[in-house]
Amino acid sequence: MGADAEPQERDLREYVRVLRRRKPVLVLSALVVMGAALFGSLVQTPVYASTAEVLRQANTSRSIFQNASGAYVDPTRAIQTEIRVLESQPIREAAHAKLGYAAKIKATSVGQTDVIAVRAEDTSAQRSADIANAFARAYIDYRRTQAIDDVLSQVTEVGKKINDLKRQIDAAPQGQVKDSLIEQQALFQNRLDQLQVDASLQTGGAELVNAAEVPETPARPRPARNAAIGLILGVLFGIGVALMLDYLDDSIKTKEEFERAVPNLPVLAMIPAVGGWKTKDEAKVVSIIEPSSVAAEAYRTLRTSIQFLGVDRPLRALHVTSANAEEGKTTTLANLGVALARAGARVVIVCSDLRRPRIHEMFGLTNRVGFTSVLLGEVSLAQALQKVPGVERLYLLASGPLPPNPSELLQSRRAAEAFDHLKADGNFILIDSPPILPVTDGLVLAKRVDGTVMVCAASRTGRKEFARAVEMLAQVDAPVIGAVLNGVTEETGYGYKYRYYAADQPANSNGSTVSTNGSRAKAKRRIRGRK
Repeated sequence: MGADAEPQERDLREYVRVLRRRKPVLVLSALVVMGAALFGSLVQTPVYASTAEVLRQANTSRSIFQNASGAYVDPTRAIQTEIRVLESQPIREAAHAKLGYAAKIKATSVGQTDVIAVRAEDTSAQRSADIANAFARAYIDYRRTQAIDDVLSQVTEVGKKINDLKRQIDAAPQGQVKDSLIEQQALFQNRLDQLQVDASLQTGGAELVNAAEVPETPARPRPARNAAIGLILGVLFGIGVALMLDYLDDSIKTKEEFERAVPNLPVLAMIPAVGGWKTKDEAKVVSIIEPSSVAAEAYRTLRTSIQFLGVDRPLRALHVTSANAEEGKTTTLANLGVALARAGARVVIVCSDLRRPRIHEMFGLTNRVGFTSVLLGEVSLAQALQKVPGVERLYLLASGPLPPNPSELLQSRRAAEAFDHLKADGNFILIDSPPILPVTDGLVLAKRVDGTVMVCAASRTGRKEFARAVEMLAQVDAPVIGAVLNGVTEETGYGYKYRYYAADQPANSNGSTVSTNGSRAKAKRRIRGRK
């Protein structure tokens, strides 16, 4: 793979940017899942748990007749066997008889020890302790009874052996045989005495080391723990949803995504998101009302980019458009006009949007007379031009009354003559038009200009739509010089931030700042971000 090959996988920073863009999804998902977990915990009936611990030991009391070197017994296997015994039917029946009601327990080994934990759960704290203790004591009693029965069985067998030896002694003549039988009888008598002692001391090898106590708090539900788990699961779920939504989202959100969608079209500027204008009351040009703002500086960056592009070829007439409506083309054109005029150029903004003209509203001007009035011969160009208040060298040619046939009118000879006349006067012409995809007006105008600037709205314009608009412009040989990524946020703009050291100083007509003593000083700025 070559050094210039674009990586196919997203890096960690891009995933972080996706999550920042989808922050509402993450927050909503976390709150919903956590709330559901908390609500479920609060409506559940509390369940209490109590545990008794039983020590299981092998019987260490051996007599002289017992073989101390018995077969090896696996401790793990032995303790698991005792657990099965504790959970067996005889123990359950004995425990139920003590309690007076049926209950269940769970027996487990405690680590690598011979201790068995007897855990009982119940909606009553007292009953949970009673159940655990009842099963533990039933098991101990069972093992003790079993051990005693085993010893008594041995006592019976030894007693029989002693009686047999006594009969043999009585029948045997004096001599070595009789003496041997008497010695054997004495040994078995000692064994009988030991077994009788064992029977009295027999515990069965099981004892209660920790009795179950009445719990003060329920074992479940635990609202705080469940809420924390719900929060974690909600965040994980939200991350999955955010990544899925981003994958399904076709809109262009970042400069990198734009370059992947249209590889050969340069991005001339990235305009930060500002309060736009959707109604007449909100119509504004940020370069006029806030000349030291971040957005105004971004439009001056666009102006500079266009000026550099005009070094090798003339760019006196520019067409600003977009793929679809409401993507910021008119706002971009108006602010670009202000930036060019304040840089010393004589700029004429021509509203060729003969369907939904609004740029005159942004400057607070009228639309009674304009471009269509000139084409109809009602007024001259000079009479139709309106001076933009507050900005020197900036003029507006409004659309004028709307015609029934906009596309045909824009293709007319008189429209071409009007544009040629404006360019002949040395003006910098900025042409506003309808978007490319809905109607053909923009394609008609693109053939009459020196360059077309496409506006792409971040997180709004689709990749396929924008690429299709550029393709349509290429089909009519329109000179598309670059694009503007509009509405960039901190998340979609990869952290591009403009900060001014002299932002609080008033701006003059060419965009520089004026210090308090009247001297001219360029606005210092710091651009922080990563490309």
